[in-house]
Amino acid sequence: MTAPSVAASPTARVRSDRRPPGLLSLSLMGIPLTALSLPLVVMIPEHYATVLGLPLAVIGVIFTSVRVFDIVVDPLLGAAMDRTRSRWGRYRPWLIFGAPALMLAVYLLFMAQPGVGPLYLLATLTAAFLGWSILSLAQLALASGLATSYDERSRVYAWLQFASLLGILTVMGFPILLSKLGETGLEPTRLMGWIIILLMAPAVALAAWRVPEAAAVTQRHIVGLKDYLAVVGRKAVFRIAAIDLVFGLGFGTASAMLVFFITAAKGLDRSAVGVVLIAQVVTAMITVPAVAWLARRLDKHFVLGISGVLAAVVSVVFVFLPDGNLLAASLGMMGWGLSFGAFNLLPRAMMADAGDELRLDSGSDQTGVLYALLISSWKLGGALAVGLSFAALALVGYKPALMAANTPEAISGLEMVFAGPSAVLFLLGAWLAFTYPLTRDKHAAIRTALDARDARAAQEGAGQ
Repeated sequence: MTAPSVAASPTARVRSDRRPPGLLSLSLMGIPLTALSLPLVVMIPEHYATVLGLPLAVIGVIFTSVRVFDIVVDPLLGAAMDRTRSRWGRYRPWLIFGAPALMLAVYLLFMAQPGVGPLYLLATLTAAFLGWSILSLAQLALASGLATSYDERSRVYAWLQFASLLGILTVMGFPILLSKLGETGLEPTRLMGWIIILLMAPAVALAAWRVPEAAAVTQRHIVGLKDYLAVVGRKAVFRIAAIDLVFGLGFGTASAMLVFFITAAKGLDRSAVGVVLIAQVVTAMITVPAVAWLARRLDKHFVLGISGVLAAVVSVVFVFLPDGNLLAASLGMMGWGLSFGAFNLLPRAMMADAGDELRLDSGSDQTGVLYALLISSWKLGGALAVGLSFAALALVGYKPALMAANTPEAISGLEMVFAGPSAVLFLLGAWLAFTYPLTRDKHAAIRTALDARDARAAQEGAGQ
């Protein structure tokens, strides 16, 4: 790492027993960001195959290549954000310039005309994923500066998670809304693109205007792979990334098989999938405030561990719920919803605490890098989940093309690989969470030391 730079001013962290200023504005960004993330992997591949006529194999290769690039570039984006110095702060410039670029990428990707080729999809998809990463990283990094206390961070990231779940609900309710509104004159994919663009512009502008940002502090930058690995290898940082990866794999493997499980194993119509997913998301939205409340009374990692155990139990119980019963399937998904919010908000709040520990030990504020690592771990879990799930289905002899016409043995195999791997992964994540080293008391001591050092630096800067 390079030598420390001179602090521009004392750390201007926001402390309040009430909602921190700008929190609502920052949270609202989660609605268009999540509303974009789902169509990118659900609607766009199907649209480019059926409407625009690109070969499925080519689309698959492009999506895989872009996802790999996306995971690799995230840490570089985080490091670039940490190095940014401007009169607008470190992260706000990325919002100001990233949003128009993302909106243009969404327009080109969603409004494509017949005749476009693979290179067009590759370029626009790369731009869209890159823009999404920039805005998501900036949002998480800004959120870490809205509160410094162990307990308050749980509430900050609960707000962000609630807005993200609202974005998921918006996307899932989109087809239902279309059917009620009748003919709009636009293809569903194009209409979704316009909705994302129209939501994105005011949400990002409001965040850039209203969200305060901590002033620059004494800083040493990551200058190479060795420095980056040193940050990743820190006990608390590595443990959070591992927890995020394992839980992402657990939900990802089950989600990849959900359509098959609901239709072939539970004997329900395909339309039931949307209903049970809405049940999960609504439950998660209701549960998020309760998770934040518990995290302020217990250690965050302990609540996260409980959530992992609960999700493991639900995974197994789900298989034994009555077949052909939409209510029973919805209750199973609601059980997962109890943990889903915790799996997203608590690791992000914990990473802010780990960033404090890193800054105290090394004088290095690597907020962007830390959240890039967290985003990459969840993306990696989701990317691995599909391949691992389909490989497991092949091993047990289940054939997706046959759906309910599979043999009873194949259906039993589907139930086994739907529940078993996810339950094991959730239990592993729970163990990693229960043994997490950075407790509430340790963080309180870290914050006391950081505040004292920042105060001394401010006095020294004022005396010069």
